[in-house]
Amino acid sequence: MKKYSFIFLMFALLASQVQAKTIHWLTFIDTTDPSVGDIDKNTHKILYSHWIDLVNATLKDNGYSVNVIDVYGNETSQKKCTNTVQNLRCDKDDIVMFYYVGHGTENTGTSKFPLLCMAENDIRKFVPFSWVHETLKAQGARLTISIAMCCNARQGVPGMASPEFSANYGATYVDDNMAKAIKAMFLNYAGDLIVASASPAESSYPCNSGLGLTDFFTLSLLKQFNVVLPGNSSSDWQSMLTEIRTEVKNNVMQSRGESQTAMWTNNLSSVSAPPKTKPEKPVGKVEKKGDNSDIKSKLNEILTFISSENANDDDREKMANSFEGVCAKKLIVRMMSQDGDVVVDKEPISDFLGRISTSSLLKNVSVVDFEMNQDGVISSLKVREVYKKKKTNFKF
Repeated sequence: MKKYSFIFLMFALLASQVQAKTIHWLTFIDTTDPSVGDIDKNTHKILYSHWIDLVNATLKDNGYSVNVIDVYGNETSQKKCTNTVQNLRCDKDDIVMFYYVGHGTENTGTSKFPLLCMAENDIRKFVPFSWVHETLKAQGARLTISIAMCCNARQGVPGMASPEFSANYGATYVDDNMAKAIKAMFLNYAGDLIVASASPAESSYPCNSGLGLTDFFTLSLLKQFNVVLPGNSSSDWQSMLTEIRTEVKNNVMQSRGESQTAMWTNNLSSVSAPPKTKPEKPVGKVEKKGDNSDIKSKLNEILTFISSENANDDDREKMANSFEGVCAKKLIVRMMSQDGDVVVDKEPISDFLGRISTSSLLKNVSVVDFEMNQDGVISSLKVREVYKKKKTNFKF
């Protein structure tokens, strides 16, 4: 596996008197398997563009920093999963989100929740989903949610489905209704929730959609956050999952004549949202050695802070100047569409950092892809931006 090492030189920040808050995303997606790899590649893309990026952009309003650990391709493994889960450290107001997409199998005689294959062929290297959840829950975060989109038996064959929303090849926006729904789901609950897309002895089925190849469960989840919840004044996890289970079950039965029944254990309770705080600044001086997912996590952490309207303006500017120092002088940053590989805009790195460190409409910036040379200099950078949607007095 190719390794990189690099040093980000930043300015130190005095410790805040208010406890920092972070939303941690741990996504493990098997995109290399010959039978489901293409499906999971697209699922990985739309999961971020239609859910994770939107949640991160919204929770930044309340001072949440973002820690994205995005593992896919050849980096997906039992070792990467177990090390990541065991080494995660949380504070009391943090949110932990785990999402797995790939092969799974029934954990016979041990748990109703599946074993996660994690791109391994040796059954001794499979990871019990229940262990993942219990280990993350033990960190004591405010909210811990684990979701596994995988078979609880054997992999099925593609069906067909169409979502009630279609691909967007332009910029990404979050309107007031979507932001309100996201905050209600993530800030007004505490406890833990573990979800599997299929019950024991069942398969999880892939499908085709207006967003491309994906799976019935992920598609229904994205539909909830993009279409259903923004128009619902009383959103809760139990009701949402019940709707997802019904929709998935009906779609799979209609298209394949098979049964797929999502299941979960819900230990959530309603609470008041935590107080707003300023986001935590990334560590002042970092020497980072690791694989691509580690580097991407650090890049996301830095760009999230620079683009945070709630952070101190001087700190945002200093962080931007420090980050520019590890980028190629003639680097052109490419802003990507919400879906597909469409470049919607380009900017020199200096203009890009100047804009995102001062913009009041930009809600978040996340890394889509990057390249780094052997000297640790970023030579290519693709990002996705999320903007506030302006209110209008007219309808099209």
